[in-house]
Amino acid sequence: MVLIACGANQATQTSEQTLSIKQTPKIVFINYAIKKDSNGKKTVQYINSKRVDGKLKKIKKILFDKGVTGDLICSQLNATSATLSQQLIKNPLVKTVEYVDETKNFKVVQMELDSSVFSIRLQLYPEAKYIAINTNNEQNPLILTKVSEL
Repeated sequence: MVLIACGANQATQTSEQTLSIKQTPKIVFINYAIKKDSNGKKTVQYINSKRVDGKLKKIKKILFDKGVTGDLICSQLNATSATLSQQLIKNPLVKTVEYVDETKNFKVVQMELDSSVFSIRLQLYPEAKYIAINTNNEQNPLILTKVSEL
């Protein structure tokens, strides 16, 4: 009888450990490349990603600021393509540069690029199956990445 009780306790501890491992929060860092052709059409390409254990301090599940034309939206989607969270990405093809001119005054220049690399940091939801990147005025994503491939 004692051996059965020990065996039962041992199995319970193992299942509790497995459950806690599955619920460890994850942060994912994803790198993408964006390119704009001569017609103004944007294409996004997945470069790489890294998952780490952890939790972000501030998590926004929905966008409060819709941004401006050219900004991107990163969405986490579940298996039925329902939105779990969204994050605004300022236009990666527009860079603002500050410099000192010959009169030693600060100048600000805004440059428009044809291609760029950008990174996203997300609190990965356990039920997330896809990461979608799209512009703020389109429904069809520029890229749809499976979470299992990250």
